[in-house]
Amino acid sequence: MDLAVVIGIIVLTGLFLVVQEVRVILLKKKLDEAVFGAEKRNIQLSYLLKASQTLSSALSKEKLLRLIIETFGELTKSEKAPSLCALYLMDYNIGRFVYTTGFNMDVTMLTKPSFSVDEPPFKALKKSREIRFFDEGERLKHIFLKEKKMGGLQDIDYALFIPLIVENEVIGIILSFLAKSSFQFLKKDIYLLEVLTGQASIALGSAVQSELAVLDRLTRIYNHAYFEGRLAQEVARSDRYKYPVSILMIDIDRFKRINDTYGHPQGDVVLKEIAQIIKSNIRVVDLCARYGGEEFAVIFPETDLTEASEMAAKKSMEEAGGAVAKAEHIRKIVEKASIKMPDGSHVDVTISIGVGVKRFPEGSDITKDQLVRNADEQLYKAKQGGRNKVCYPS
Repeated sequence: MDLAVVIGIIVLTGLFLVVQEVRVILLKKKLDEAVFGAEKRNIQLSYLLKASQTLSSALSKEKLLRLIIETFGELTKSEKAPSLCALYLMDYNIGRFVYTTGFNMDVTMLTKPSFSVDEPPFKALKKSREIRFFDEGERLKHIFLKEKKMGGLQDIDYALFIPLIVENEVIGIILSFLAKSSFQFLKKDIYLLEVLTGQASIALGSAVQSELAVLDRLTRIYNHAYFEGRLAQEVARSDRYKYPVSILMIDIDRFKRINDTYGHPQGDVVLKEIAQIIKSNIRVVDLCARYGGEEFAVIFPETDLTEASEMAAKKSMEEAGGAVAKAEHIRKIVEKASIKMPDGSHVDVTISIGVGVKRFPEGSDITKDQLVRNADEQLYKAKQGGRNKVCYPS
């Protein structure tokens, strides 16, 4: 296991013990009114430093996530009422925060297992990146919990949202429903909560570092390096099973003009929107990547130019669509889309697409690099032919 993940888990294990110690101290009133804020912080900090030295055996990512949610579950519960906590992780493939694990809560209790990044309160939290306290927990319970699962939760009328931030981006959110006493304590003395959140974010970042490394930072689709690796795998699989494999090379038309006219921040908005359009209009088994600059690439396993493999064709009409039809579908959606800029204006964008294919028996000798070159040649034809076109080998 990656050393950084192990270190992160060790820190979280120690922090879990810290929470328990702090709770005991609070119950015994060893931190009473005579301890002023600065002194109290020093005491808490000493526990946190002690926690960083705690040793633990290597754990899996799943156990790390359990440790994180249990740490916050213990911190937010009171003596008279438990707390309910859920950990949501960002899934960049679908653009949603997905329930991953819980404390006194499981997926059967939820109204739905995932939330769009644009749904409240996730949208506001993703933007502010700050811990948020809600005293209308009863209303939020109806958003997140099924009605029949809320029996016995009358004393849990408050809510807390905690963002887990990696590389200045919210990749995880902890939701906690808690009692008034815990709510007031944490809101009044937020320091411990902030430090624990920071340490949890570090541990989570270590655990998902390899996952984030394959994503393009701007568009959050796969990057060039990952595309090359996956294409090599798909070509090898194609050679073994004699299945066709197709790729698209996609270029935004006159993108430099967009940057020059509206500015690079607006150009970034266009890149992100186009990436989402492409990703939303391919199958789960397909792969979309940012190839470089304003260019994207898509891999269609088991897909020929005009029809998919016999295996795929048996699944559904969508699966049976060939690479050319899929490319045309994406091109038309982009053409009709009017991309909204931050200032409220709209930009009309088109794309050009080149299609490459490896099929059997006539294309059995085509390598990964040749497949990319073939698609690039077709992309060049589309650009030379007036743009906003799909070109493919005859």
